Amino acid sequence: MQLKNINKKALWLWYFYAVIELALISGAYTLALVFGGQARIVLAISLGTVYLLLLAVAFILPKLKYDRYKYGFDERRIVVERGVIFRHRVVIPICQIQDLHRVEGPFMLILGLSGVEISTAGSNFTLCFLAKEDADAMIDALLENLERITEEKADEEIL
Repeated sequence: MQLKNINKKALWLWYFYAVIELALISGAYTLALVFGGQARIVLAISLGTVYLLLLAVAFILPKLKYDRYKYGFDERRIVVERGVIFRHRVVIPICQIQDLHRVEGPFMLILGLSGVEISTAGSNFTLCFLAKEDADAMIDALLENLERITEEKADEEIL
């Protein structure tokens, strides 16, 4: 099974989230300097260092997340690999799928992205940042495989 990357637009969405977070942190940093009183110099140095580190992470982390987020599926299973520091590999057998849903948030709608929520008896898993067409094609293919597996099990029970 060949694993592929999620949609490239996810990278832009993560950069957008990073800019929002940095704007909030910048506001807190400014307030601390304005109302810091006599501790302004200490606050400026400590918060400035933290801010520079967060700035570097905000523009490096989304690219790393994008490079590490991969998915694939075949007639038997779905495989998702993700994570930068803590890496996860999730394998979901198709025969355990109970529900499939397409999920879209407001920013994902703007960018034309979707997610696929996969429900099993034990858990739920959402594969995010797919193009709408890819998400629909994945759901259709998984449903076909699931129906085939169900029919095979029904045939086995008859024999």
